[in-house]
This record gives sequence, C-alpha cells and structure tokens, in this order.
Amino acid sequence: MFRARRYRVLLVFAAAFILATLHFARSRDWTDTIIETPEIHYPDTAAYPNSQSAPDAKPIPDAPVLDKGSSRFAPAEPDYNSFGSHSSENEKVPEKGTAEGLKNTDSTLSDASSGLMRPPTSADSSYTLLEEIDFGGSGRVATKHAESGAPTTRWRKFPDRFPVSSAELIKLPKTYAKSMPKLQAKFKDEATSDKQERMQQLSTIKAEFKHAWDGYKKIAMGHDEVKPLSAAFEDPFNGWGATLVDSLDTLWIMEMKDEFTEAVDAIKKIDFATSAREDIPMFETVIRYLGGLLGAYDISAQRYDVLLEKAEELAEILIGAFDTPNRMPVLYYRWTPDHVVRPHRASSKAGLAEIGSMSLEFTRLAQLTQEDKYYDAIARITNELEGLQDQTSIPGLWPMKVNAQGCAKYKTYQQNNRGHSTNKEEPRAQEPLVETPTETQNSTTTTVAHKHYAAPTDLDSYLNLISRDALMDDFAESEPANYHKSSGTLEEAEPAQPKCDGGLLMPNAYRDNKYTMGGMADSTYEYLPKEYLLLGGANDQYKKMYTKAIDAARKNLLFAPMVKGERDIRFMGSTSGLDLGKGNADIQSMLMYESHHLTCFVGGMVAVGAKAFGIDGDMDLAAKLTDGCVWAYESTTTGIMPERFRMLPCGKDRACEWDQTRYDDEVKRYGPVRDSAAEAQFRSGESTYGQRVKMSSDPKSESGASDSGVAVPLPMPGSLNPHDRDPEVYKRDEFAVGREARTSAIPTPAPSSGAVSDLENRDAPRAPQSGSSSSKTDSDYHLPAGMVSIASPDYYLRPEAIESIFIMYRLTGDDVWRQKGWKMFEAVSKYTRTELANAAITDVMSSKPVQKDAMESFWLAETLKYFYLLFSDPSVVDLDKYVLNTEAHPLQRPVGM
Repeated sequence: MFRARRYRVLLVFAAAFILATLHFARSRDWTDTIIETPEIHYPDTAAYPNSQSAPDAKPIPDAPVLDKGSSRFAPAEPDYNSFGSHSSENEKVPEKGTAEGLKNTDSTLSDASSGLMRPPTSADSSYTLLEEIDFGGSGRVATKHAESGAPTTRWRKFPDRFPVSSAELIKLPKTYAKSMPKLQAKFKDEATSDKQERMQQLSTIKAEFKHAWDGYKKIAMGHDEVKPLSAAFEDPFNGWGATLVDSLDTLWIMEMKDEFTEAVDAIKKIDFATSAREDIPMFETVIRYLGGLLGAYDISAQRYDVLLEKAEELAEILIGAFDTPNRMPVLYYRWTPDHVVRPHRASSKAGLAEIGSMSLEFTRLAQLTQEDKYYDAIARITNELEGLQDQTSIPGLWPMKVNAQGCAKYKTYQQNNRGHSTNKEEPRAQEPLVETPTETQNSTTTTVAHKHYAAPTDLDSYLNLISRDALMDDFAESEPANYHKSSGTLEEAEPAQPKCDGGLLMPNAYRDNKYTMGGMADSTYEYLPKEYLLLGGANDQYKKMYTKAIDAARKNLLFAPMVKGERDIRFMGSTSGLDLGKGNADIQSMLMYESHHLTCFVGGMVAVGAKAFGIDGDMDLAAKLTDGCVWAYESTTTGIMPERFRMLPCGKDRACEWDQTRYDDEVKRYGPVRDSAAEAQFRSGESTYGQRVKMSSDPKSESGASDSGVAVPLPMPGSLNPHDRDPEVYKRDEFAVGREARTSAIPTPAPSSGAVSDLENRDAPRAPQSGSSSSKTDSDYHLPAGMVSIASPDYYLRPEAIESIFIMYRLTGDDVWRQKGWKMFEAVSKYTRTELANAAITDVMSSKPVQKDAMESFWLAETLKYFYLLFSDPSVVDLDKYVLNTEAHPLQRPVGM
C-alpha cells in the first residue's frame, strides 16, 4: 500500500521542480531565437474545383526536422487520419497493386464525380499547406521496408493547382511521316561455321545473364538490387523492385519465357502508391520502372495487359510532379498526401539529363493510352529547351544544369523580430512557408506567422535548422537586398513572390555552367533523334535541335588524343562557356581533355543521327568515337575501360604522331609519381589507382590533391578555365546524374565530416572483401600509353561502350564490331563474376582488382542485353521497329512507316 508520508520529500521536490520549470518557460525571453517564416501566395481558386476558396492555413504543429537521408527538410508527421492516408486497424487498406489502391476512400475529402482528393480546409485538420521547392536530391537513397503490419503512408490524387485546360494541351501527333530512313544495314548471308561460333557466344552471354538473374531471384526478388558479395539486398530506388522491372524485357529477348511469366506475376504485387522512401527520383523512376514496363509490354507483342496497367498506375503518380507554376517538373518528387497537397516549384539547379530525358517514356505511354496529358508534360520541356538552345554561351549546347524554377531570382518577404519588413533573396528556402489568414470585415489579409524554436546549442542542432544546400549556396551570385521605404507593413510592399511561371533559364551558379555530353547532360542529347523516330518524323523540332547540338559539339567538344600506333580515334571533352560571350573566345583553349565511360554512348547516338537525318561524314565520326572507347578497354591491365581518365590531345596544325617527351611531361603534370609511401598505401589496399595519384613535386605547382585523394590537375597550357583547378569539378556527383546517377552507385565507407567532404569522398573504395586480393605487380603502376592520369579507375558494370558497338554493328553490318565486343565481354565477365552474380570492381589497372558489393540493375537491363543483341539475329529488336530508351528498353515505333 502506498504511503504518502514515506515519499513526501520526493513529492515536494518533484512539485518544486515542475513549478520552477513552468516559471522559467513563461518568463524566458525567446525573441532572439525566433525563426521567421515568410508568407506565400496561393494560386487562383479556380485551380480548386472542389472548394469555395483557397485552402485555409494554420500553423504547422511541430518544427521541421532534417532528413539526413536526403539533406532536405522533412515536415513533422501530420494527422494522417484527416487525409485518409494512413492505414490502421480501423481502416481498410486497398489491396496492393490494384486500381482501388489509387483512389480515395475518404468520402469527406473526395469529389464524387472525379474521385480526386480535394485540398483540405480549416475544417479538415490543423495541417498547413506549405509551398515546397525542389532542392534536388540523390538518385540512390537506400531505404528499409516498413515492418509487416506497420502503418503505411499511401499516395492520394489531388486536383492540380496549376492545371492545363484541354484547349491548351499540346496534342500528341497523330499523323506520321510517309517514309523514314532505314537504320539497319543489309546483312549478308552467314556461313555455317560463323553461325555456330556466334550461337556459342550467344549461349555464353545468356548463361552469364542467367547466373546473375538467379542470384537476384534467390536473394533479392522484389527488391531493387542484390548485393553480390554479402548475399543481401538493397532498396535505393523506392523498393519497388528495380532489377525485377528493369530485367523484364531482357528475359523475353533471351527467350526465358518461364522466368518472364514468373517476373510478371511478381510485378502484379508492386504497390506504387506507397514507398519507404520520402521522394521519387523522377529520372531514375521513369527510365527504369516506366520504361521497363512499357518496353516489356511492347517487346512481348502487347500480350500482357497488366504491364500497361502498372505503367499507367505509376504514371498517374509521376504526372503530379509537373504540377508547378511553369509546368517544369519537380525532379525529386515528394509523393505522400501531405506533400502532394502543397504547391510545388521546380529546382533552380535541375540536371539537364534529369529534366530532358523523360520524353520517350511519356510519349510512348501517350501513344498507347491516347492520353495527351503525358505528351503535353514532356513537350513543354522540349519547347523550353529549344528556346534556351540559342541563348547559352555555347549556342547549340545546354549547360549541365539549368534553372527550371521559372524565374531568375526567387525572392520572398520576411519580417524581422522588430516587425520591419525586408526583401530577401531566397535561392533556397530555409524554412517552410507558412500563411496565417487574418479575417477582416471586407477581406482576408495575409500576415506572417512566427514560430518559436529553442536556440541551437551544437552543430547537429544547426544542421537540423538550416539545410546543407543553403550553406553551400553561391553567395557570390546574390544581389543586394532591395529594402522598401514604407511604414514597414507587408501590405504596402510589392507582391511577396513573383509568379515564377517562366521557362528554363541559365543556371545562377558558376560551377553549373559546364558543357559536356557526359553525365548530367548525356541522355537529353541522346533522346533528340530517338524521340524523332518514335514520333515517326511527325515533329521536326527534334531534328533541328539535334542538328544544332551535334554541330556545336563537333566544334567545341571533339578532340583527337595522342596515342601509340597511329590509331585515329576521337573523344568528347567538356568545357565551360561562362565568360566566353557568344563566339568571342577560343573554347578549345578551355577544353578539358578527359573521358568518362558514361560518354561512350555518343558513338551510337552520332551513328543514329547520321542515318536518321542524313548527316554526311557523321558515320565516320561515329566509328572513331566508338573505337576510342574500344581503345580505352584494350589499353588497361584488365581489358576494361576506367570510369574517368585524362588524355593528351594532338597538337594543332601538325600530324598526330606519338611524342614520348611531350607525353612524359604531361604525365609529370597530371599523373602518378612512384614513391615508397604511395606504393605502401597502394599495396595495403587502402587506395585505388586514381586516389594514389600524386602531383608534380615542383614547388611552383598550384595543383594538389582534393580531400578525397583524387588528383586535381593543372590546366592545359593556355587554359583559362578555373574548373581545371577546382576540386568541385571532380566531385562524383558532377558526372553522376544522366544515364541514371550511376556514378554514385556504390556505397562507400563513412567520409570525413563536412558537407563538401561527404561528396568528395564518395569514390573511397571498400575494404578488400574476403577471397579478394588487392596485391599488384609493378606493371600495375604504369599508365596506358595515351592516358596521362586516371582519376577514377573503377568499373561499375556500365553498358555505354557496348551500346555503341551494338549500334555500329546494326547500322554498318561490319563484323569487326562483333569481334571487338566479344573481347570486352570476356574481360568483363572474368573480373566481375562472383559466386552469386556479378560485381563492380575498384581498379581496372590491377591484375587482381577488388570487387565491390554492388550490382546495379542496368547490368541485366542494358550491359548483358547489348552483348546479347550484338550476337543475335538482326531481326531481334530491329532498330527500324524499336527505339531503345537510355535504359535499353525497346519501345515500339509507329507501325506502317
């Protein structure tokens, strides 16, 4: 029995403590730690057909917290029951993968006629509609599935805030060109002995695919990826089964029909309306999932209706990302109801490849469903790209990032803690925008709601208060604040925000103004001739844009490297046109003579463009570009091309003959220096080839190594390009996005502290795996003749080189491409095969490279598919009947051309 007298001392102490705490909280002056939130203006109420007025707003109940997975703010958990978006024991959850799962079941928040969720009002909940701006993100974010039976957040459909009327929709072309140029060559009859050899090669490639597929199916079926060394799985792409969907058409092409049927059954269970990840990476999702479903539907002669149904189910979610003032998409789309209900704004730093590489998939979906809204979404992007193409500092090319926000400078008004209004530029919103309506007799006046937070006391608290992107913004690009001379009331100031409904603009940041056909830009160029073909020549816009782009690339990016053997090859470099003015400087003097595995797709693209548009001389250029990547494969110890390396260009106005003295001088400038310390680190397995690079010992050298250990080379003679000295250029993210942010594919050990270091150390290798060896011979230290440095010696199972070889074979009929492709396959298979599947490797210059515990889905979707198609009969995926998206998914071209 409880006796109060025995515990009276404790009770008195507890009561005193509570009273003291309450007194302190009430008397504490928090004015110095107020975090102010600017007002927002909602669009016209016509955008909300199911409500009488714009949604009422109330203060958000809790402070935002930093989402460490994506370095962006995540709102406090709202009251899901108000939205009908949170399942519980008292709520029936629609079956996963069904159409009912995409419809609203809450009658109080649905429109009976449309089935759409209406925006909540003040009567619905205390939740605030906060404007969201796309700050970017990562294509790969590993997530964990919710525990079985745990509540699941589900997507719901809301009316568009910025709808496009039926009269304004850009309609899908229905009339195709009467005739289109043939792409595939006329192939000669095959000798019996040649066919037997080819069939044996085909069988070997298929066996390699089956080995990797079986490993995935055994360990990770239904998950995104298998980890081939640890026999585990990973879900970096929303956990919907990226490898499953990505591999589907490959199963059909390789005539693995039983496995195909089994995979289709698994796809029926995918529930796109929910995910453990808070955002959807649009580019990755469109090319892998949407492209994978449509490609499998087309290649299987459209026999499996469920594939088109699942594609529509996914697209209905993705189309919401285009609901912005200027209809430019949010590239990292927050899909949950509490985010979907808000107004959105696109990114001011949108990756070119991300925003320009969705045309094939949405066009094909529009063709199959006859829904113009899908074509309208991407046609508006194309129109903006066309308008910007001649306005860049290198006309014809686009910078690797563009401002898709709709206005050059995004400004909002804030009130300081003394009540004065100031006009502050907000390139990145550091706090959610909160609107508090104040009722007056005749109107509703918007005022600023203040939110009180405890003052940060340590570094983590500050990081939770301010996004990392805000800390890294380019302050040099900011303009002085324009203070208004008024009484200090918001009502007297100019409108708080511009409409931001304009088109694409040049990037604000200096480092984003880089021109390349590699990562972050590549597939936007790739899709121009392919979209023209998919539309049956009905839209000359894509032909004009491609012609301008390839002309500018030939003039400004193309170079011939100095290599032994008088081999006539070409590569596409990268450059900055920021300070050039249009045609006012020698861009070649600023060219960076580097190559990336991602850029190897260019040979195939140029070949397709040459035939589709009749461009004289470009088939020869395509062969030289493709053979450049073949040379890079043949030059290394493993016979596999490095991820990234530098070369020495041929001199101007002279024959491109090998000059050993000139080459040695450049190696000293850029390349590795043998010393005992470097060798010890190298042999210990603690460093890859690119990371053991040391700079010249010349004390006058301005060059050094970045924090990641990757060498930052001196500029080429005569170069004015500060990018050559800027470690930012060599951060993996700069070359990652495009053809899927693939460069950031491999998880790495924990980096050193700091936001910049976090990015720079993404190349750090894994510790040697059991059974692997990192020992190397002295020959491993030597650079291949022609490469002056290897910044990244990894191989991530990439497909770009074999992709161009396949296209060159199909378009020329020359069997030499098959011979080159087979050598590549043997090398890749030898060094990447594991007991379970295949794995990326750390160092192509090692005779015994260490394997990485990662196998991206494109190994099955692209790399092995292209090897297989190279040795298949040319009628399999005929390029005059299909267009392959950037993930190698075959989309059927209009019939009857």
